Amino acid sequence: MSGQAEIRIEGKTVTVPVGTGALEAASRAGFTLHDECFVELVEGTLDVVGSHEDNIVLARHARINGPARLRFETRPREIKVTGVLADITELAAGIAQIVIRTSQPIPYLPGQYLAVEFAGFPARMLAPTLTLDGLRELDQMVFHMRCHPEGAVSSALGQAIRPGRKVTLRGPYGHAFLRRGEGRLVLVSSGTGFAPLWSIAVAARLGQPHRPLHIIASARDPRDLYMRPALDWLAKHGVEDITLAASAAAPMPPARHGRAIAFLPRLGPSDTIHAFGAAMMVDQLRQVAAQTGARCYANAFGPAEAGPSATGIRRFFPGTPKPASPVHAQIEALAARLSRPGG
Repeated sequence: MSGQAEIRIEGKTVTVPVGTGALEAASRAGFTLHDECFVELVEGTLDVVGSHEDNIVLARHARINGPARLRFETRPREIKVTGVLADITELAAGIAQIVIRTSQPIPYLPGQYLAVEFAGFPARMLAPTLTLDGLRELDQMVFHMRCHPEGAVSSALGQAIRPGRKVTLRGPYGHAFLRRGEGRLVLVSSGTGFAPLWSIAVAARLGQPHRPLHIIASARDPRDLYMRPALDWLAKHGVEDITLAASAAAPMPPARHGRAIAFLPRLGPSDTIHAFGAAMMVDQLRQVAAQTGARCYANAFGPAEAGPSATGIRRFFPGTPKPASPVHAQIEALAARLSRPGG
């Protein structure tokens, strides 16, 4: 393969020989990036060597094979941290909140996940999140886990796996994290996919308050709609477009009956979708994004749910606001700095 290709990178245009590595192309455009950076293919094609997630690939594995528009991004490096299980709380029948106290903070981007390995058990991929009242200490990692009677890990929670058990955490992984940007964020989850959605929603509301949020949180069983207190927090922080739903049976209002896909707003190229949960739902949202021009970042995980859905909520569950955690204080400070002229 020979010839030249015009590449547009982060607003700059450069012409490079076909076969040039993506990192070299970025260097010629004036960017200095380390070899752990990732490249997102916005338009065109890339010659990809090795693994990739949708249109995102490790930059050192990508070569130019024609005209393209690229976006580069850095992520926290993968690390290994030890910890101790501090608490297990039941959020709903068969859904647990797990709190792990770590030996050091784990840098991650909202929407990423970690490999969590309790001593003597296989690792589970879980997304860090916040408690349902929006709190987390700096030395804590909070996760939501669905418990299965036959699950090697979840069936042992509260029995073989008790507070005090040693834990190893590795990561972060995943590309469906919150990025800085403009336009509306449409966040959709089914089941415990709400964990990464909640992490993104809080970070977006406090760190990117200029971006409208549209939330759809769903489950198959109405009894699994454990996220109501978190949605209340969002409503109190100015998020009006919140939908809660269950698909297998009609839930109590203001939750609604149906699948998440049925409650999507009208989408366009300025929208960004983040979707987490059942594979069927995630695949449907990817198709909708492709048809409407919306950007989509998604992770499918866990056993497939037979039809997640969503509902409209505006204001509910009044109560006394909880004090901000150190994590919130950091995000609030960042938001304040970014909102100042020249910030």
